[in-house]
Amino acid sequence: MKKILCFFILLLAANRLLSQSDFDSYQQLIYTYLYNKDKEKAKEIINTQFLNSDKDSEKVIGYIYLADYYSFFDNQEDKKVEALENAKKIAVSTQNPVDMAYVQFGYARYYQNLDKNDLFIKAVNYSINTFSKYPNENFILTQLYFLRYKYKSKNPMELDTRADCFKANYYALKSKNNILINFTYSNLGYYYKTQFNNTSNKKYLDSADISYQNSYKYADIIKNTEAKKRSLIVYYLNYGSLLNALVPGSYKKSLELYNRSLSLIGNDQNFRDITILIYNNIGSAYENIDDIGLAEEYYKKAYQLSKDDQSTFTLHRLVILNNLSRIYEGLHQYERALNFEREAKSLIKEESEKRFANNTKSLEIFYQTEQKNQQIKQLEETNKMYTRQNFLYLGIALLLLMGIIFLFFLLRFKQKLNKQKTNLLEAEKNETQLVLQLEKEEKVRLKIEQELLSMQQEQLQKQALATSLRLNHKNSFIQQLKEKVKEKRDTNLEKILKEERLSDSDFSNMQDIIQKVHPIFFKRLKELSKTKLTNLDLRYAAYIYLNLDNQQISNALKADPKTVKVTKYRLKQKIGLNKEDDLQNFIQNIDL
Repeated sequence: MKKILCFFILLLAANRLLSQSDFDSYQQLIYTYLYNKDKEKAKEIINTQFLNSDKDSEKVIGYIYLADYYSFFDNQEDKKVEALENAKKIAVSTQNPVDMAYVQFGYARYYQNLDKNDLFIKAVNYSINTFSKYPNENFILTQLYFLRYKYKSKNPMELDTRADCFKANYYALKSKNNILINFTYSNLGYYYKTQFNNTSNKKYLDSADISYQNSYKYADIIKNTEAKKRSLIVYYLNYGSLLNALVPGSYKKSLELYNRSLSLIGNDQNFRDITILIYNNIGSAYENIDDIGLAEEYYKKAYQLSKDDQSTFTLHRLVILNNLSRIYEGLHQYERALNFEREAKSLIKEESEKRFANNTKSLEIFYQTEQKNQQIKQLEETNKMYTRQNFLYLGIALLLLMGIIFLFFLLRFKQKLNKQKTNLLEAEKNETQLVLQLEKEEKVRLKIEQELLSMQQEQLQKQALATSLRLNHKNSFIQQLKEKVKEKRDTNLEKILKEERLSDSDFSNMQDIIQKVHPIFFKRLKELSKTKLTNLDLRYAAYIYLNLDNQQISNALKADPKTVKVTKYRLKQKIGLNKEDDLQNFIQNIDL
């Protein structure tokens, strides 16, 4: 009895020891190398310590980190899915809840990138619930809670983002991993800074200050040299951007922190992404102290680096382009300002097309994998059915050999068999109906996705319309200014530029108004029109929809009021309205 009791105690203890991420030095080493962007060392540890292990649970962990590796570096969607599928097969065979929790952790990252929110929430919650049952899993729980915080912060419907942000920091402290602790404190600082920007409540500034100071404290004790350097650089960058909110006008102190970051980076190419942000922040600091020359110099440095490094986030590149455009507009170099605005517009278009293509490819792989899994499941069910039938036929043969004596039992068995076949046919009928229902739901889903794509295209068209309008306005102003200079009239440039700045401010407001046009307005107008409408026609229609009179449209487009009337009359003809119909009443009452 004692031996049996001891056996069960050892079995439970062994099950507990399977989950020890806080003490798994190799797992934490992979995280460190991924954080440092050291792809070769990360891949080496994944292969030697996990994938080549004779333990199934370690292979599961290896495949999950291999999927992470492909996300961080090679961006090979098919290989990432293959790694996750391999981990899932092993976890199903081991039937170990911890193995499956790791698998769901990997799939949570995968679903988040695909914007499969329902699947993401299901996977991340499963992992959190499972790992929470075991001690010494704080290292994994930190990453899971940060993953869920990241999801909630990007979804406006999710209100409780603060809890996951704090839980990530709580479990990081329990894990005693200084990189994770530094990272979660830095994330807390960013959270509080965002809250201050949204509310202007200074209590959030104090909390952000404390969080960033804590991130520095733990960055300073990180043992890995590269990880320590990256964490300190990030601290100087973050705290430098917070300083002016804490102490207004402390731009010189911010510059000291930014330069300290640059001295740490040196010529290390692994920090090019952070160097771009530092140059941009230095340019912003110089702009705030009215040193436009140095501001231009550092903005241009950031711009050149971002062009050379295609891995730079599009958002960061757009910020840099906007800064340069603003600088040159302030220097009255309008051609250069317009060039950067055009480049920003082109970048937005390229990024939209690239993101659409990547999402399409990822979704294709996702659905192909799901379809393959369904086919495998159906084959397994079919094999089971054939096995049952073989046993059935064997039983019938044995009964026949037993002769007349067992005839009564044979007849009863056939009756049962007929009943089973009837049930099987009924089940197949139900399965057919289920397949038809799934196909119907798939068609509905595809229709919804097409509608969403159409709405996105409509929004891009509105943005292009607003930007095109601004470019036309700028070109018109520059052309007028050139003509006045050529005529050598007594031109008061200062007065003209002042009036243009006021007009430009009104014009920016007009751009914002155009962005508020109903998302499907242009689509409905095109459907109702008898002939094809030009961008100018759509622009006039948007102004009429927003209830602008002829004089307001004339001011916005720098056009003669008579030209506005003629264009509106042509638009009325293109739409197909009768002479007595009111164009404004028709446009404002379009059924959307």
